[in-house]
Amino acid sequence: MSYDNLKKIMHMVTDLGQAAAVLGWDQETYMPDGAVVGRSEQMATLSALIHNFMTNDAAKAAVAAVKSNLDSMPERERRVVEVFIRDHDRAVQLPVELVEEQTRVASLAQDAWKRAKNASDFSIFAPLLQRTVELKRQEVALLGASEHPYDLLLDLYEPGLTVDTITPIFDRLRVGTTALLAKIQPHLAQANDDVLHRTYPKNEQLDFAREVVQALGFDMHVGRVDLSAHPFCTSFGATDVRLTTRIRENDLRSCLFGLIHEAGHGMYEQGIGKDLARTLSAQGASMGIHESQSLFWENVIARSETFWVWAFPRLHAAFPTQLADQTATSFFKAINKMSPSLNRVESDELTYNLHIILRFEIERDLIAGVIEVTDIPRIWNEKMQASLGITPANDAEGCLQDVHWSFGGIGYFPSYTLGKLYAAMEWNALKVAMPDVTEQIARGNFAPIKEWLRENIHQVGRTELPSEIIKRVTGRDLTEVDFLDYVGARAAIVYGF
Repeated sequence: MSYDNLKKIMHMVTDLGQAAAVLGWDQETYMPDGAVVGRSEQMATLSALIHNFMTNDAAKAAVAAVKSNLDSMPERERRVVEVFIRDHDRAVQLPVELVEEQTRVASLAQDAWKRAKNASDFSIFAPLLQRTVELKRQEVALLGASEHPYDLLLDLYEPGLTVDTITPIFDRLRVGTTALLAKIQPHLAQANDDVLHRTYPKNEQLDFAREVVQALGFDMHVGRVDLSAHPFCTSFGATDVRLTTRIRENDLRSCLFGLIHEAGHGMYEQGIGKDLARTLSAQGASMGIHESQSLFWENVIARSETFWVWAFPRLHAAFPTQLADQTATSFFKAINKMSPSLNRVESDELTYNLHIILRFEIERDLIAGVIEVTDIPRIWNEKMQASLGITPANDAEGCLQDVHWSFGGIGYFPSYTLGKLYAAMEWNALKVAMPDVTEQIARGNFAPIKEWLRENIHQVGRTELPSEIIKRVTGRDLTEVDFLDYVGARAAIVYGF
């Protein structure tokens, strides 16, 4: 009976969370600009209701009752309960007023970020970002002691990971990335991406991207695709998963790879175990594991030479004039050009991690009070120059290029690079489990790959920690070695060294 009571609470919390997600999706897709203040209040109300159901006397009583039965529960059920207890224990430390204010500020900040980016003026966004950081510092102070204050925010997105663990991995990754870039430098002429910047009509781009993600395994019967300023995936449960992308007529990468990336997230959401529905475990294990799924499909699969054996004839049929001088091999090299660039989401998979390390270091120091919001434009530009050899010309190209801080996602950025590291480790494990995987990709037979991911990762939801999943699937702890080996091998093919 105690578990049944807890399930009722989980169902209420999950349903309210998914209702809030619908409003968030609408805000990013179809909501009129003038509705932002009203929407911020609606989102704040829902967040307060969720917090109340997570922390009220009924929840506390249900947690107390179920704790006495944990040892006698089936493993899967016990894991579901432990996830709820973990989230409950965190929530009870945060007053509802703080939760409401964070949600209200996030909704307003997202609108301010859009206006600031359009105007390339950080000062438009800075006051709400300052408030966001203040609220995050309050949250950290309420959550208790840790080795580093940023650990408590990192743990929200990547349970169990700490600054002390991630910093040496990122430091070694930066060294390895810099060394590989130096190796590539004499051979840069071997990869030309001009073909990606010809004119590609928007409707045809979207049609082709839809065709690809459905072939990979995203189920449109329980999903849909829309357009937004920044591509994202949101889920209202495994039977309603929404993807968005953006289209640029003179950049073929933006729509196609943006949608493949989000479809990787979407297939994860569609594959979570049905028995977990309407519980707090019906989500990805962490944002890093989630990113491993999107990056697995976007980079490991869809940027591979083997993939374009299958995909290039279809792309050529969609754009025969623009691709008249291209082959599958030349196109593969174009989409894998590796050189420093300004924009994170359009950078190559090698230099991308330098963008993430930069953001991680700024976030870490912001929360610790080492730097302040007003320092961000200067520090951002200094770090861009130091790590990538590029200085942004304006705020839109620099510190305003990402939406994450506007919705309060401080602690989120490391997940992107963790996803790359996890994905490379998963790829090595898949090759052992499925020795003919490259032949399957060349034939366009992606179903066995999706099923392997579903069995080993998707269906687990949050019932295992990310460290447990990666150890079970690969036999090893998190490391940067697999990724550096993988991207180095691809660079050798592209650049001929």
